[in-house]
Amino acid sequence: MRDLLVFFAVAGLAAVHFLLKTKGTVMEQATWLYVLMLLIALVMLLWLRLYHGERGDLVDYDENLRRDHLLFLFGSVVAIAILSSLLVRAFARSALYVPRPGQLLSLDVSSAAAVIDDLLYNFVLVAPAEETVKLMGMLVIYRKTGNEPVSVAIPVGIWAALHAYQAYLGAMMPVLVLSAFLSGVVLYAVLRYTRSLENAIIAHGLYNSIVVLASLG
Repeated sequence: MRDLLVFFAVAGLAAVHFLLKTKGTVMEQATWLYVLMLLIALVMLLWLRLYHGERGDLVDYDENLRRDHLLFLFGSVVAIAILSSLLVRAFARSALYVPRPGQLLSLDVSSAAAVIDDLLYNFVLVAPAEETVKLMGMLVIYRKTGNEPVSVAIPVGIWAALHAYQAYLGAMMPVLVLSAFLSGVVLYAVLRYTRSLENAIIAHGLYNSIVVLASLG
């Protein structure tokens, strides 16, 4: 739990930074959305843990980071890169939507400041918000159904559809939804086998960072 708390403290500072930076811009709504997603999901996770405990939960998620997690972590990033880019046949056009505040708000989109903003936004705001909301959904559904495949498929399916819709509209939509869904399953596998939400967040953030950097070429 210690590492997760430290990570969310850093995410909170980044959220304040981006709320101030995007105020009055086209990114303000999106930034508020990610911040509220993260806050609501964290409150729900705390409520589930305090009032229902962790016994019988779908997955443990608060283990600290360990060196033996690295294989899962980097292996998942490679798997997501394959699923989200090779299927789409264009690495920069990923099946996973990657917000780019630096690109939208900077006069020089290739400047170091713009790139850092894009990396930071995805790593400590987008990835934590999305992974925490998915976990919250999985835990709530599992407590109702006791069915792991259903509990994973519903939140991941919604996440995949929203990402594909934001990333691309057209004839390839079914392929994009499928690749995004499989990427979500990979992230769940990281969470399940490392028992660390932070590992899933880091894997998601690393992949988004790769997309940002690859688009600069």
